[in-house]
Amino acid sequence: MLFVPPNENILPINPLLKCGEQWNNNDHKQHEEDDDDDDDDNFHPITFHIQLPSTTHRLNFNCRDKSSGVLLQTEDSVKKEDTFDGPSDPFFFEKGFYLEAKTGFQVWPGSRLMVEAFTCSSSGDDQEGVNGMMKYWKDHLSLGGRLNVLEVGAGIGVVGSCLAAAGGNVLITDLPVLVDHGIGPNLRRNARAHRKCIDGGEEEECDPQQLCPKFLIDACASKTTSTDTASFDAVRLGRGWAKATVLDWFKPVEEQLPIATTSNIDVIVACDCIFLRKLADPLLTTIATIFNHASANNPKFFFTFQRRNMLGLFIQLEELLGRIEERGWTVECVAWRNVDIEDDGTHQNYLFQVTPGERSGLLDGSYAADRATLNEVLIEDEKKE
Repeated sequence: MLFVPPNENILPINPLLKCGEQWNNNDHKQHEEDDDDDDDDNFHPITFHIQLPSTTHRLNFNCRDKSSGVLLQTEDSVKKEDTFDGPSDPFFFEKGFYLEAKTGFQVWPGSRLMVEAFTCSSSGDDQEGVNGMMKYWKDHLSLGGRLNVLEVGAGIGVVGSCLAAAGGNVLITDLPVLVDHGIGPNLRRNARAHRKCIDGGEEEECDPQQLCPKFLIDACASKTTSTDTASFDAVRLGRGWAKATVLDWFKPVEEQLPIATTSNIDVIVACDCIFLRKLADPLLTTIATIFNHASANNPKFFFTFQRRNMLGLFIQLEELLGRIEERGWTVECVAWRNVDIEDDGTHQNYLFQVTPGERSGLLDGSYAADRATLNEVLIEDEKKE
C-alpha cells in the first residue's frame, strides 16, 4: 500500500527564505586572511547561498554542481548546460569517495524543506499543521544554545549551518571527503563573514563573547582519530555554533564520537541522503545507537525523502518506512511538498519525524504483510538493471 501524505501538512515554499546560486568568483581570495581555506574553490565552481528570515546576512556554500529542485523561478540559478562536465571528478581517488559522496557536493530539495520547517513561520503560525508540529523546535532554536543537533549525511553543510545560524549547537557530519572539501571549508568561510558582520555592528542579536558549547568541545575527544582528515574547530554562526567532523554509518558510532557528545543530542537531522538501499540499515543502526545513548533527552530523528521513478538500487519510501517501524519506532510525516526536478518532472518531497517508541502504523499495518512480496519485486528490478 502506497503512503499518502496528509493534506494539512503541505508546506508551501516560504518566500522569506532567500536562496540562489551563481558561478564562483575567486577574486575574493585576494582579500581573505586564510587563503588556504579556499584551496578547493577551483573544484567547486558554484556558490549556493541562503538567507534566513531571522538573519541579516546570507550563508554561502561552495558546490560541485548546480542545485536540483531547490530554487524558485525568480531566484538566481545556474543553467544546466553551463555546469561542469569534465572527464573525471577531482576527488575520485580520495578515500571514502562513493556515489553518495559525489551527490553530497550539491544541494537537493529536502534541504530547503528542512530549513523552512525548522526556521520559518507561515502567516499566523497556527497551532495545527506544520507550524504547530514544529513550534517546539523553532522556539528552542530561537532561544539560542538550547538545542544540540547532529546532522548526518550533511553534504556541504547547508542545513546544519542554517540551524546553527538560527540558534542551535550543531555537529555536522559526513564522510571524510565531504568534511575535508565541503563542510569544513564552508564553515570557515561563513564564520569569517559572521565575524566581519559582528565587527561592523550589523547583527546586534549576536554575543561574540559567548563560549563554545561543551557539546561541540566534547566532539573533539573521539576515541579514534583519523590522521587523514583535517581538523576543524567549532565556529560561531549567527545565534549558534557549528562544528564539522566525520561520521561513517558503516563504522561503530562509539569509535567516532564520544559518549559525552552522543548522550547530549536532542535532534538528529538527515536531508536527501537516504536514497540507496544499501545505506538504509547502516544509517538506522547509527540512529539506534544515538537513540540509546541520548535516551534521557527523548531525542527525535528528522529526515527528508524524495520519491523517485527509479527502482533497483534506490530504496522506495514504503520499504524505508517499513524498516523504521520494524525497529519499534514511531514515524510521522510532518511536512511535504511537490518539487519540480529539471528533466525529471514533479516529485513529492517529505519531512518525517521518528521517535523511539511504539509502532506508528503509518502504513495501516499493510507493509509487514506485503514485505516478502515487495522484496521479490525489488530483487527482480535489480536483476534488470
